[in-house]
Order: sequence, then structure tokens, then C-alpha cells
Amino acid sequence: MATTLSVVIPTLNDSTLPRTLQAVMAQTRAADEIIVVGRDENGVAGRFPRVRFVDTGKPVCAAVARNRGIAESTGQIIVFTDSDCIPATDWLEQHERAHGRGARIVGGGVSVENENYWALSDNVSMFHDFVREHPPGERRLLPTLNLSVQRSVVEDVGVMDESFPGAAAEDSDWTIRMRLSGYRLDFVPAAVVHHAPSRTQWRDVVGHWRKSGFSGIRVRHRYAEDYATPAVARSALMLRLLSPVIAARVTAGIYSDRIFWPYWRCLPAVYLTKIIYCLGAAAAIDNGFAFDTRRVGSEGSGPGLAL
Repeated sequence: MATTLSVVIPTLNDSTLPRTLQAVMAQTRAADEIIVVGRDENGVAGRFPRVRFVDTGKPVCAAVARNRGIAESTGQIIVFTDSDCIPATDWLEQHERAHGRGARIVGGGVSVENENYWALSDNVSMFHDFVREHPPGERRLLPTLNLSVQRSVVEDVGVMDESFPGAAAEDSDWTIRMRLSGYRLDFVPAAVVHHAPSRTQWRDVVGHWRKSGFSGIRVRHRYAEDYATPAVARSALMLRLLSPVIAARVTAGIYSDRIFWPYWRCLPAVYLTKIIYCLGAAAAIDNGFAFDTRRVGSEGSGPGLAL
């Protein structure tokens, strides 16, 4: 029996959705079904006859949208990307090949290039571990902008935790849970998407990294032993005080890899995103969000929050 692929794309009236769908429709290995979930008030999905649009009726968080897509899909392999991503023409073919070699969870490579300084800096800071220039291998976590998962894995470990607000860290939480359940996370850089975020101004980047820190610290607390999370990460005051030092250490780690030397101009912005992450994490601790370490299993998920 031939393998079936379902592509799931969450959206919230994203201006790049037409480019995303054009790229998905132009694949060398056609998707068996393409499902767009969320809000599409401009009617973009309706212009593509093979695309099925699932209207959530109101803005929902990324986990809710993806879980709805999982429930609506029928493929043996569920392939995720985002509505600000442009997949390469052999993207699905590369994912299918990896599964054919025995992989059950596959994360693809990310092309971070962007003419806009802030979008490029945001990409380098967020996806430095998953750029297409890295060699293939096993990973500790994978992002859902370029991810494929066998349905049997989802049936085993459960769906995404919908209590994560917005679109930050819910994919880290999900794929870490998969790995801790005994599944290997395979990074296959040949399956490429180009990430073209709408964060093209400094204030957009600030908001994105504040939210990333707010949600990301919860994952670090939830899997404290796996992350070897230091005690300082439990103190909002210490995170604020040490944020310049933490940011410097992380940024130095990124730029120690020659892959990122061509993006040397982004170093100051990358450094600032790491400070903002720490401040967002401190805010989560102040609000008690970081210490909510309840895990979602196959029995279901928490309430959806606004994206």
C-alpha cells in the first residue's frame, strides 16, 4: 500500500499564505491532502481547488489549529509547515524518503535568508540549530514549521498541549515528549523550507522573543532534568540580572559555528533577542505560568488560547 501524506498548515490571515500554497501545490511528490486551519478572511485557500480550509471561527493558538488539522487529516504521515514558509519543490519527496528509510519523526532544514535585517536576525536567532547547512542527525527537539510525523506516533504520545498561548514552544514540548517516549527525532536538512516571517521591524521581533521566553521557560521547567535546567532559571530576579551574561553566552555559541559568519551583521540583534527571551521568561515566572508543568497525554489537551 502506498504511503499517504497529509499537509497541515495553520494560518491567521497571513499575507504569505498564497506563496506557501503555490509551493505546496508545485511539489515533485504531490500531497494526498492539504489542510489549512485557522482564519482566512481574504479567501486565499479557496483559490486552490485541492486545498481544504477548516475555519476555526475565531483566532486560536497554534497548538489548537494543528490539533484540528491532525483530527481532520487522514494520511499515514502528517506533514506540518507554517503559512509564512515556502517549501522547496522536493520538500515532500525528501520527507517521504526519510520515512521510507525508517524514520518516524522528521524535521527538515530551514533557509533563513531574508533581505530584511530584522527578519534575518530573527531567523538566525530562532532556527540556528535547524539551518539547511547543518549535517543530518538526531535532535533533542524539532520545530513544526518543517516537521513530519507518522500518525501512529501521535496516537501513542497524544496531541499538542493547547495551554501554550500563541505560537511559541508548543512544538518543542510536543517533540520532546515524543523523544522521551522512546522515539528518535531525525533532522533531514535536504527537506527545506524557506522561512519568510512578517517580523520586519524591531518592535515585531521584541514581541516575538518576549512571547518565546514567556512560553519557553515553561518547557525548561517541565523537562528540567532533560534540559539540566539551572537553579537560576527558577528566579525571575536572577534571570533579569543575568540576562546580559546568558545572552552573551548563547550568542557566542551560535557564532562559534562558521555557518553563521556570513550573518555577522545580525550578531547585535541576535544578542538582544536572547536578553528579551530572558525578560519574557522572568515575566512568566512572576505570573506563575512557568511553574505549570502538567503534561498532556493521549487523553486530550487543555483549553485553546488566542493566537
